[in-house]
Amino acid sequence: MLLRLFIAAFLPEETKDALFRYVNSFRDLVRGVRWEPKEKFHVTLRFLGDVEESRLVGISTDIGSAVSGSGCVESGFDGLRLFPGPRNPRVLALCLVRSERFQALFDGVQQAVLQNGFEREKRKFTPHVTIGRIKGDFRGIRKIPPVDATEFSITRIGLVRSELGPQGSRYTSLKTWDFQGGI
Repeated sequence: MLLRLFIAAFLPEETKDALFRYVNSFRDLVRGVRWEPKEKFHVTLRFLGDVEESRLVGISTDIGSAVSGSGCVESGFDGLRLFPGPRNPRVLALCLVRSERFQALFDGVQQAVLQNGFEREKRKFTPHVTIGRIKGDFRGIRKIPPVDATEFSITRIGLVRSELGPQGSRYTSLKTWDFQGGI
């Protein structure tokens, strides 16, 4: 059976709450966006796509080895961005500060998936949280206030299943890894 998978860095609950309040402060001023629920706020470290269920053990083992002994990742919000770009945007995201520790986490995950037969990610790692998906006549981005420079620690990542449906995607964590200690 094929599972649609990605590897996510999970935000602390208080950070997701603050981000949700931020989005609620302007969501009615911006048109053409389907806003993501707070429960789906995360940073995608690597999208794997459709993967045979039989490969889960190998992928999980190698990710666990890659992040074993890792400390938490300190980050903060670093402004809004449209993906893939401002001309034909599909995603409204809040970028995060990309520290050396964040890059090392991404590199470790990248190495783990390479060991499992996936191709190297060609795009530069740009840590971000998707806050909305652009649908139709997108207007009002200039009405979005700057985000507070909230700092937070990422202490957990996971292998997540994404099931597509008429109301959007539904996420289920299949395996999680907690980091030990701080930086």
